[in-house]
Amino acid sequence: MNAKITITGSSVCPACQMSGHDGDSCRANLLSDGRILCVMCGSVIAPVDASVMSVYRMPHSLKSLVATMLRERDVHAPYLKLTLATFGPHASSNLAAACAQGNEGTILNHGSLILSADRHSFAKLQVTFQADELQDVPEDFTCLKNNALDPETEQFLRNLSLRNCPPALAKAIGRLISIGFKVRIQDFSTGSIRRVQLHCGGNIAGTSVPKGIMVEATYLV
Repeated sequence: MNAKITITGSSVCPACQMSGHDGDSCRANLLSDGRILCVMCGSVIAPVDASVMSVYRMPHSLKSLVATMLRERDVHAPYLKLTLATFGPHASSNLAAACAQGNEGTILNHGSLILSADRHSFAKLQVTFQADELQDVPEDFTCLKNNALDPETEQFLRNLSLRNCPPALAKAIGRLISIGFKVRIQDFSTGSIRRVQLHCGGNIAGTSVPKGIMVEATYLV
């Protein structure tokens, strides 16, 4: 049985802020479970903590992607929460890709985000990008119309549920596909960690190394 949720005060919608609206467009209600119900966009969203404020310094395409992933319409639906956001210098784990871009193992505009589907972060989406590799990425994901999913993709999403993927994570993967992300890797091996990797953008010139935005969904079984 769903717990009763009530309005306890006023707040500001972080998704509207990320989308570039002013203060008047971000007015919202604070709910008794700590989330925010926005009057303007009609969404229910988990608050953005002080520890992840660097999300607001990221390129607009990334902020709009986060806003798209955080917004929910049903107050009782499972939801994602932004639990990590970093933006700045990063030691590359792929030196070949770094050198192909003229770097020497250090990327100065690397960004990383984690959106968790549970409070223990056993189910999460990790988003990684480089700010100068976003030419082939939509400028504003909040403006994209969700595309209808083909039968093969719908079957893939049904299989996620059969493989014990948490509902919030499965829904997020479907939402990513509907706005143009492509599935690159599916790993449902016999180990305890399940993994789906998605990508939006092209490849580094002359290589098969992807650029743009990478999203890796992982969960434990």
